[in-house]
Amino acid sequence: MLDELRETVFAQGAAYYREAGIETLAALTASGWLEEEPAHSVLDVERVVRCEEDMEEPGDVRVVEAAEAVELFGTERPVREVVEQALKRAGDGWFPPFDRGSGCCTVVHDGEGSPAELCFWGCTGD
Repeated sequence: MLDELRETVFAQGAAYYREAGIETLAALTASGWLEEEPAHSVLDVERVVRCEEDMEEPGDVRVVEAAEAVELFGTERPVREVVEQALKRAGDGWFPPFDRGSGCCTVVHDGEGSPAELCFWGCTGD
């Protein structure tokens, strides 16, 4: 699933990358460009793990799903806007994983309820 999502995200920003002389996802990965900043999208995340809350290792990007997704977003199948609104409301500094120093993502869904992409937050890439 990650490889398909990476290809989709790269295609969406293809014009931007081409301006920098990068024509393919493989070329982007090989360039080292993605390693210059903490990970912020599926393009620069190597490992997404499914594990219990508080069980991820430093640098892991943990998938928030099921009951935890309902707790955070009010649904198991949030759309991107719902996730982004929840993150904005977290202005008090607490929103997983800010208290643990790792990163999280959740699957966001399109208008028909189908998985569409991953939405990342936190200190991914550490």
